[in-house]
Amino acid sequence: MTTFSSIDMAIKPVMHKAIKISLVAASAVSVLVGAGAAQAQNTLNIEQLFNTTRSATAKERSVNTARENSFKAERSKQQGRLNSMKNERARQERIGKELENTFEQNEEKIKVLQTELAKELGDLKQLFGVIQLSASEAQESYKTSYISAQYPDRSANLRQMVAKMASLTELVSIDEIEDLWFQLQNEMTEQGKIVQYTAPVRFKTGEERDEEGNVTPVFETQDLQVTRIGVFSAVAGDNILTYNDTTGYTALGRKMGGSRAAFTGLSNNLQGLSSGITPFMLDPSKGVLSSAYVEIPTVIEKAEEGGVVGYVIIGLGLIGLLISILRILILMGIESKVSKQARDLKRPSLGNPLGRVIKVFQDNPNSDPESMELKLGEAMLKESPKLNAWVMFVKIIAVVAPLLGLLGTVTGMIQTFQAITLYGAGDPQTMAGGISQALVTTVLGLIVAIPMVFMHWLASSRAKRIEGVLEEHAAGLIAEQYEAHK
Repeated sequence: MTTFSSIDMAIKPVMHKAIKISLVAASAVSVLVGAGAAQAQNTLNIEQLFNTTRSATAKERSVNTARENSFKAERSKQQGRLNSMKNERARQERIGKELENTFEQNEEKIKVLQTELAKELGDLKQLFGVIQLSASEAQESYKTSYISAQYPDRSANLRQMVAKMASLTELVSIDEIEDLWFQLQNEMTEQGKIVQYTAPVRFKTGEERDEEGNVTPVFETQDLQVTRIGVFSAVAGDNILTYNDTTGYTALGRKMGGSRAAFTGLSNNLQGLSSGITPFMLDPSKGVLSSAYVEIPTVIEKAEEGGVVGYVIIGLGLIGLLISILRILILMGIESKVSKQARDLKRPSLGNPLGRVIKVFQDNPNSDPESMELKLGEAMLKESPKLNAWVMFVKIIAVVAPLLGLLGTVTGMIQTFQAITLYGAGDPQTMAGGISQALVTTVLGLIVAIPMVFMHWLASSRAKRIEGVLEEHAAGLIAEQYEAHK
């Protein structure tokens, strides 16, 4: 049906074209007749024009007839092709039915053969199940086992064995079972060994960003002497190594430095030991805990997270600590001189406050008690600023440091809220910077303020103790003056 309709559609344009040519010829005749009437002086052979038009029409009709016959022949050919394709489809359907029957028969045969196989295997079926389970568990364990770096081929052998047993068409041989037993025994034996050998180690050297903005780490490989401690840890110099069967040994991005330098010392002792016993920090998680532990920031790195406010707090803390220590040392020296002067009041020295107060008393022997009291009070007032110099500044630092910490907290929270506004709250890393600054500055403010409070107390208490000694001796001198004027 589709072929017939296509032939009809092809014939229609030809018929339309023939009709159009006839109309053009008729219009040409009318034009010539009109031209003959308009120009009577020119004689026109109408018979010749008619013969020409008839000849053109006959030729066009002949062409159209040939085209129609060609289309009819093509329609017959297409009908033959259609019949051939129908026959082919019927043949393929018969083949499909035969294949389906064959498939069903084969399935029945497989079921019968599997039943016979299960009967023949008997207790061996459970044995093969245990072997397959052990091989699968060993295969997964070997992917991250440090021992696989020293024996890389064993994982491939296990994969082949597991695939063979999973196919249900082949049975493992006794040699393969013995090889599995050997691998399991070797794993247990190597767990208690400390081995040194040369192996390639990957180091992260940077990152690359593609056109889509994805970041890919860049590694370089070096051959280093690796010390493997059972299946727990592996080190190469100061580097802690992790392992998987895809990339091999990879050094952690950071080393055990700073507050974790004890690990480096123990690692160096172990790598340099040829015999004997030495302590070492094992990682039972095969590098997971070590990877997290090395990322813990040191004290300096944590202080740097406080930003500008944190640096200001640390600077004030150092200045306050220096000033308070100097003032305490100066006051200790003054207190020592005052104590020495208190044991010898007859010979006052101008190098200490008590000596200067006694000197005022000795320079005015004839003054009445009221005047002497005023003069001694004036002398003690002159000594008080010298004793309390910079002590109030230490107190100011103790008060300002927590306020600066609060300032850093507010600044950090503002930064956090800005990150949430821009990127949302789905990614915690976008908020980590602001929260870290908020917490670190608060801690720094308290760390500076608490010692400054104690330092201020130490300095002010010593100054007050010296002032108390001055007041005590001044009161005694005034009492002497009152007795002298009775």
